[in-house]
Amino acid sequence: MKKLFPIWLTIDSDDIFHHPKFQGHPTRSNKKDVKNSISEKMRLSFERFNKWHEENIDLPVTIFLIGEQLECEDFKLLLKKLIKKSNELDGKITIGCHGYKHRCWSAFGPDKDGFTKDLQNAKKIIKHHVKNSWRPWFRAPGGYIAPWMAEILRTENFELDSSINPTRFLAIKSGKAEKGFGFNGWNSIDKAMNNAHIIERPWLTTFFPAFPACGPALHFPILKYFANSTWKKFTNYRVATYDEILNKNIKITTVYWHLLDFSKNKGTWVPPLRII
Repeated sequence: MKKLFPIWLTIDSDDIFHHPKFQGHPTRSNKKDVKNSISEKMRLSFERFNKWHEENIDLPVTIFLIGEQLECEDFKLLLKKLIKKSNELDGKITIGCHGYKHRCWSAFGPDKDGFTKDLQNAKKIIKHHVKNSWRPWFRAPGGYIAPWMAEILRTENFELDSSINPTRFLAIKSGKAEKGFGFNGWNSIDKAMNNAHIIERPWLTTFFPAFPACGPALHFPILKYFANSTWKKFTNYRVATYDEILNKNIKITTVYWHLLDFSKNKGTWVPPLRII
């Protein structure tokens, strides 16, 4: 019989133009960049997420937010309304940091000054707008995380990271190894976070630990069937409490999807959860 763990529900706020093909990646970003704004799909996603959240108001959800999005008046207004409505209904929305810009940090060489400035800018604008909903939790854009980032996260007073997608064929996202060949690997990220006294919460995978089950994996042809099935198996339990999320001695199941997903299937998509 499979063992189930408390579930942490998380969402990334990426809009269409935050995809690495548009920005933030040294080799994949070859499409024309889009000015910081909000897409029509994101507007629909806010509408559909609001409906889903009201119907599941007892489910705590953490949104990892891109700081730059709050410089768009329309996005800022929609987020403000979402948080206000959630608070009125005693909802449990918390906001973490997905960076100031959607830069795939570990796809480049180490840039400690750049990463520090990015975190500082993101924290400043996010904390200002979301107030008590803020949590010092980080998720690297695209899951591009490297060991050198851990100590900076600690210096900037982050207490948790949730960037690891522990699948073998995505180890490329862990950054180039210091010896100049291969990649650091997910174990090196976990070790670096532990040394920096940061709680690490990796994502749920399928066919442990071969394939991803979160984010885009929920929608890729063929893979989506395994990802959705895995969610239904491992989310058939209760949600994690705040204290459990921050207790490294307690194992939890972390799942994530994108806010933009709520625009899929003509706005009818919902996360494949089976939480009791």
